[in-house]
Amino acid sequence: MSAEQTTHLLLPVTPPFDFPAAAYSHGWARLAPNRWDEATQVLGRVERLASGQVVDLAISARDDAALAVAVAYAGPLPAADVAEIGGKIGHMLRFDEDFSLFYAECARRGGRWASVDGRGRLLRSPTVFEDVVKTIATTNTQWGGTKRMVRGLIDALGEPFPADPARRAFPTPEAVAAAPLATLVEARFGYRAAYVHALAQRVAAGELDLEGLLHSDLPTPELRRALLAIKGVGPYAAATLLMLLGRYDALGYDTVLRDFVSARYFGGERRPEREMLAVYDDWGQWRYLAYWFDMWLHDPGA
Repeated sequence: MSAEQTTHLLLPVTPPFDFPAAAYSHGWARLAPNRWDEATQVLGRVERLASGQVVDLAISARDDAALAVAVAYAGPLPAADVAEIGGKIGHMLRFDEDFSLFYAECARRGGRWASVDGRGRLLRSPTVFEDVVKTIATTNTQWGGTKRMVRGLIDALGEPFPADPARRAFPTPEAVAAAPLATLVEARFGYRAAYVHALAQRVAAGELDLEGLLHSDLPTPELRRALLAIKGVGPYAAATLLMLLGRYDALGYDTVLRDFVSARYFGGERRPEREMLAVYDDWGQWRYLAYWFDMWLHDPGA
């Protein structure tokens, strides 16, 4: 076991920036290798860098204009690694996304919507590959099942943090592709094992550029079709992935949306899918965020 060292970084952010809301915006914060400490408001994560070094990150808010990052590592930490850490955290917390138009629309509507200023940065993973695997792991299962799948995959194939091998990073596409399919089955992925294994093989072979989707200029309907072409990604998963890619103009229809919209807008009556989705049509490019915050504002303790 190697000796652990710690370096402290300061990452500037552009106000308004609500770090706890961004870090704990949805279940990703509690899905390994992420961890969320409610008492200290710290987001932790084990991360493998391009150099091959595995580090442990502890991210917190210093104030409304900067984040503090404690980087635990074993061995040298060159400038390139430090820069990569900053870039990964910026991606996870969407430093480069502009929500000013969304905030302006919320302010125009007033009332309870005025309280969303500074929020909207829904946490995502450092890579699209990780987000796709985790999204597939949420389909047709309970949350406990998703956590077990992801934890099992990381324990089996993730690279360990040298100072504490029990802490592991999310595995690379190459590691998943090289592993026997049985490894994913043993991680309780069930029928999804074949989908994730095939996905990793395509990415590792250079046949599928998932990271390129982040910068795609395709219209959202075409990008959605590209996501639906990935085995294991259905309409709900595609809508989730579009949100993680920074596209908020599409909504997926699932039991959560159905039950919430039915109870809030139709007196508990079940209506056709199109009618229920149309509740958010007047939000245009911000449909997903409007739905998300509608649920949050309705029950902020949920």
